[in-house]
Amino acid sequence: MPKMILVGDSTVCKFNDVSYYYPRYGYGTMMDKYFNLEVLNLALSGRSAKSFLEEPNYKTLLDSLNEGDYLVIGFGHNDQKSDDSARFASAALDINTKGSFKYMLNEYYIKPALKAKANVIVCSPVPRLDLNNKYEGKNMHLTPDGDYSMVALELGKEVDVTGIDLTRPFRDFSLKIGKDQLLLHAISKGKRVNGEVVYDELSVDKTHLSSFGALVTAYLFAKEINKSNSTLKNYLKSDIKEPTLDELKINPYFVYKDYVTPDLANYNPKANFKCEKPYYGTAFGTLDKDPNSYFAYQTGDKFYVGNREYYGKINASTDGIAFAFRQISKKDNFKMSCHARVAFTEGKRQAAFGMMLRSDSFINQDCNNENITSNYIAPGILTTDKISYIIFDRKNPTDLEKGTNTLDEFYKLNDEADIVIERLGQVVFTTLFFRGKIYKKQFVDFDYLSVDHDYVYCGMFATGGTFVEFSNVSFEITGKAKEA
Repeated sequence: MPKMILVGDSTVCKFNDVSYYYPRYGYGTMMDKYFNLEVLNLALSGRSAKSFLEEPNYKTLLDSLNEGDYLVIGFGHNDQKSDDSARFASAALDINTKGSFKYMLNEYYIKPALKAKANVIVCSPVPRLDLNNKYEGKNMHLTPDGDYSMVALELGKEVDVTGIDLTRPFRDFSLKIGKDQLLLHAISKGKRVNGEVVYDELSVDKTHLSSFGALVTAYLFAKEINKSNSTLKNYLKSDIKEPTLDELKINPYFVYKDYVTPDLANYNPKANFKCEKPYYGTAFGTLDKDPNSYFAYQTGDKFYVGNREYYGKINASTDGIAFAFRQISKKDNFKMSCHARVAFTEGKRQAAFGMMLRSDSFINQDCNNENITSNYIAPGILTTDKISYIIFDRKNPTDLEKGTNTLDEFYKLNDEADIVIERLGQVVFTTLFFRGKIYKKQFVDFDYLSVDHDYVYCGMFATGGTFVEFSNVSFEITGKAKEA
């Protein structure tokens, strides 16, 4: 029995969204609803046909292709990112031009599949919603660097493999269901209406699909396959039915948060949190003590963040930190860096310091012991029972990811670190230089807009009996962020 292998981006791949009201799904996760064969979904969020080549999943693809298999290719969204050389491939150039969109698909996906005597199906990318909730222009993948949708289909004809249009059928389906088209997309936030929590239409993810949208896309794919000459039609299930909204379910793990963007214009901090605008100081989460025991203040060009007693911590289920931060529009790419020196440490477990990019921030100066476990990326050092982890993150309230970089001891008094966070669209690059070694980690399509949908919050943090001096703090806007 042959298998279906999928490669592609976030519109194809599997997610693990705990915090979304209607979580993100890729259409690759729904193919087994319509086809009677094994499905191997190798797609990865945020990747292009070019950047996917650097992933272990690409080698898995080459090792998995066998005679008679079906390779389904679903790239296009990230290949358009002309500001990102690691992912960009022009759709305006022909198949013989090295590095073009057609060249990348043909050279690294179609040719290896045909060599293995597998069948190839090239899909055009599903469209995005624009600001007016329409599928038009660049959101149909018509860009200054070419029409990525049409080029994918042209390539199929050029090399004699099956091309499947998902762009226009998806748009047409959305027009048919009218105002419910928003529900084709993931929705991250809820709102309270007449005492009931419902989805917040302002938090619609205009790129990523909901479970309903993914099911619809897989259904449209199945319909187009049935009209094609591909032998994949022989594995279609009988009695295929068009999906209905009854199949869209609220995330059972969703927890409503009554969050309001902090009113920084009117923020009047206590002395222990005073910073010079556009920086602000605060402490929040499970603090174990009132916020007056925490510090996040600025003196000249230096920031002092943390506490001198063993209060606050970061562990699997709770955080409590001091934070000196700035608010950044979600529309901006940026680079922020600093030098950190440990001015005091209790040397205990669940303590941490570094920089942090968060999905929210809180400035209620009387808050204490509130369980705030929002998404964040932290190029810093976190102590556990006996060792320390370098560069960690929290993807949802129950998923604190410590990573693989470790030290066999805790950080010490006067230890120093140089730290960088750089955002380029939905890719975040982190760097930490500590004790003569450079640590790097890249985050792709990380959901750091899960709570506040207009801003991100980046700054310096410390907790757990750790007090840190931050100097050489630098920040610059490096351009406008492109859509996911």
